[in-house]
Amino acid sequence: MSLLLAACGRSEASEAGGFFPAPEQESSSIVLARGADGRLHMAFTGYDGKTKDQIFYGVCTGDDCGVNRENWSVAAIPFSNAIKLQLAVTPEGKPRLYVVARPPSEETSHNRTFSYGECDGDCAETGNWTFARIAESGDNLVSEALTTRVPDRTFVLDGKGNPRFIYTDANYLIEPDHYGAFVMACDKGCTERANWSETDLAVHVGYNAESFNKPALAVAENGTIGVVAGLYPFAEDGTQLKQGLYYYGCAAACADKANWKRTFIVQQGSGSYPSPTWDLAFTPGGKPRLALFAGDGTEAPDLAHQLLYAWCNENCDTEDGWSANAVNPGKGVGEGTDLAFDRDGRPHIAMLTDNGQVALSRCMADCETDEPQWTTVLAEEIAVPQKARPQALPFHCDGEVWNGVLPILALGEDMATVGYDIVVEARCLYKDFEEPVPSSTFHEIFRGSRVATLPLADG
Repeated sequence: MSLLLAACGRSEASEAGGFFPAPEQESSSIVLARGADGRLHMAFTGYDGKTKDQIFYGVCTGDDCGVNRENWSVAAIPFSNAIKLQLAVTPEGKPRLYVVARPPSEETSHNRTFSYGECDGDCAETGNWTFARIAESGDNLVSEALTTRVPDRTFVLDGKGNPRFIYTDANYLIEPDHYGAFVMACDKGCTERANWSETDLAVHVGYNAESFNKPALAVAENGTIGVVAGLYPFAEDGTQLKQGLYYYGCAAACADKANWKRTFIVQQGSGSYPSPTWDLAFTPGGKPRLALFAGDGTEAPDLAHQLLYAWCNENCDTEDGWSANAVNPGKGVGEGTDLAFDRDGRPHIAMLTDNGQVALSRCMADCETDEPQWTTVLAEEIAVPQKARPQALPFHCDGEVWNGVLPILALGEDMATVGYDIVVEARCLYKDFEEPVPSSTFHEIFRGSRVATLPLADG
């Protein structure tokens, strides 16, 4: 379907527009978060060249933070081999960062490290940040090939500002082997690794451990914590269970695995382009909600490459406790889902369209019925950043293609601000001396982070 920007009356604070946070360099993995005080925060990694071993944090207090960079203060923080970032803000407005990185080359037993960063004041000053490496993995899942395309939703703060994250591991190069899906939690002194606890959600039978795919983590205001993941599960006696998307919930004492309950929700499908993706969030009342972009091979064929919204109000550890409806933004629209709720408890979902643009769906009424009222608009047309930052191509390349990836959503009172990465690829021609016909290959020419804001109409 055609997705058009909504037009409506708006104040200066809610003007539509966008900007490149780092127009003079390559960048990646932009993330946004809005604090309770209304301030907007962002972070992104350097991607190549002089800034490839830096991450960047920014904060803005102006009225037009989503449409230009003038009111932003940005810190460049040394950090080697960062791949992806996640960002959250404490109730007091203090930013917290989660960094996934490649380990130093001499660490051959790991391929990822997971670090946590804190700043409690003047966070646009590099020296006020403290980081600690909390965990590492040797997981070589095929899904790693999509790490720069599929977003991670694995880091949160609880209602007191305490950090939580989840990661998977399948490391047989260390002793003892480290297999499972690990929820990491800390309540004080979180820049000290020893203060973190580890809870493995996977079932282990003999040498076999359950495999988790793309876990998404969320926490409710009342402290309930939830995980949604694609699972190849089995029972404690080793009996194979049906594969699909599972919800895990824990209300208290979550360091004890016995307090986690799980249930099958739906079969999510498979595939890489577009890739099935999902996100979990809690309503202001503490009820779990799920946005799912289904892949190929679903049990109901008409659900393939469709965006679904699912909810549960009670008995969430049972399959019958869950219901769902179709958001219907269009066939193939919905990859990269990021689900958030506004102050009125209405769901909003940022996503990718089938032609690589970023869109936003929001439910206006009857969200958890058979006739929900969803509307979908583009965050911005891809022609806007193309015009703002034209990309020069090597002389032997043409046919450039601009695609958005990794959308992230931050809601304000009357606006939505979306961050995403832009990948520019081009067809490049090569002539082998002994071959009469030139060959062609698509190459990535540029990758940069982008911020776009659109006003939210009432009603």
